[in-house]
Amino acid sequence: MYETNYKKVIAWILGGIATIVLIWLFFAATVSIGTGQIGVMTRLGKVTGQELGEGFHFKNPFDKANRYDVKVQKIEAQSTAASKDLQDVSATVVVNYRLEAGKVSDIHRTVGPLYQEKLIDPAIQEVFKGASARYDAQQLITARAEVKANAYEILVNRLKPYGIVVQDLSITNFSFSEAYSKAVEEKQVAAQNAERAQYNLEQAQLDAQAQQVQSTTLSDAYLKKLAIDKWNGKLPEYLGGGTVFNIPLQ
Repeated sequence: MYETNYKKVIAWILGGIATIVLIWLFFAATVSIGTGQIGVMTRLGKVTGQELGEGFHFKNPFDKANRYDVKVQKIEAQSTAASKDLQDVSATVVVNYRLEAGKVSDIHRTVGPLYQEKLIDPAIQEVFKGASARYDAQQLITARAEVKANAYEILVNRLKPYGIVVQDLSITNFSFSEAYSKAVEEKQVAAQNAERAQYNLEQAQLDAQAQQVQSTTLSDAYLKKLAIDKWNGKLPEYLGGGTVFNIPLQ
């Protein structure tokens, strides 16, 4: 009797252990990768080179999935630099990028999950400084499309070897030092004043020319003719000098 109960207990314990092992094997041998993610597989801390796409997968129980987002991501960075004419300039650089499938394992092996802080952020700062140094402060505003294209090309070439695909770059909110901004404002005011003075001078010259023309063309005889042409034929009731158009009436 005692021996029978002992065997049952042993069987229950072994059955429980087997169940636990099977449950562990199920969870250890399967993995689910979320939408827009890549699973970089490592075994005992070493990258195996296998990348799993989104969905449910079976795997080696000793493998671990390190998830990376491969959707398009956005970074807004505040950057400062100096223009070609040595003016301090700051701007907001907006970058849209994604990780290239097939190269995420290399990113995990060489850089790790902090690839943005280690690769992208420093690259944005360096690219903005390099692009700004090619242009004068005024050109950074008037040739913004060219500045953007130049910075975009440099950033693409800088990050492509790491498997980071730059899809778009924008540079917004250009601002300069207070002293430079004040100088630009004063220059614009001076230019407006100069244009206004030039306009006033031209108007004065036109008025002078008109007056000169009037003084030479409006002779006494011509004025008398204009008055006769407009006369209705009636004599005025009161005549101070006894003449009409300098013609004696008596």
